[in-house]
Amino acid sequence: MGEAASLADIGCGQGHWSRLLYPYLRSPARLAGVDREPQWAVEAAVNFHRAFPQVALDRFTFVPGDATKIPLPDNAFDVVTCQTVLMHLAQPMAALREMLRILRPGGLLLCVEPNNLRNYVAFTSLTAVEPVETIVRRFEFWLRYQRGQIAAGQGNNTLGDLLPGYFAEIGLTEIAVHQSDRAAAIFPPYDRPAQQALLEQEQTSKSSASGPWNREEVRRCVLTGGGTAEFFERGFAELLAKYAQEQQAISARTFHAAYGSLCYLVSGRKP
Repeated sequence: MGEAASLADIGCGQGHWSRLLYPYLRSPARLAGVDREPQWAVEAAVNFHRAFPQVALDRFTFVPGDATKIPLPDNAFDVVTCQTVLMHLAQPMAALREMLRILRPGGLLLCVEPNNLRNYVAFTSLTAVEPVETIVRRFEFWLRYQRGQIAAGQGNNTLGDLLPGYFAEIGLTEIAVHQSDRAAAIFPPYDRPAQQALLEQEQTSKSSASGPWNREEVRRCVLTGGGTAEFFERGFAELLAKYAQEQQAISARTFHAAYGSLCYLVSGRKP
């Protein structure tokens, strides 16, 4: 990216990804961030100015907008990027084509997307004593949940696996694929701040019935994905039992897992 002097960050959120990439651009670089939530665009601008007070105000802008209708001009940026945005979209290809539109010829498209389905079936210190049938059923449970999400237009949390092919489909060249080495290991005595945050996050999610513990939302997706009501009830009961066993093992300081995350960084150039 050393020769690039302009960057567009699509789905910028509060600007974390923009701030990481900006120092690698050729100065004085130009930056544009777009997010569908107006308040995040405002916060991203404040955060960026705080991080780079030396950058002139006319060199960066953050605006509200949709990833499938980006409010930026054609052929305008050396680098266009997004991080874990396409996975949430009903039409990720429409967003990719929009990003291609605003990218100048020869420019670099850079996207980061995961396969989050793997996170639901990670092996832990308890897996060896689980029946094979239970492990297989848990994978089917989350696979049907994911297919229900896709059918409902709520995105695809395994989109990272498809990203290189999507890049080829829209005509990019010099496609390169890399994987991250992120891991969120849990092991006794669980005294690292990151570990404590992960354990607290899971407990909060469970107690507030949010995310994978939102019973009605999960049920709707599993059934939409082809599961039966009986299959859901059994699968959700097994999830509750698994959580209880993990909490018991954590209390006994015997639970451990590497929890590696499968995430892809894919780049390609516009002809």
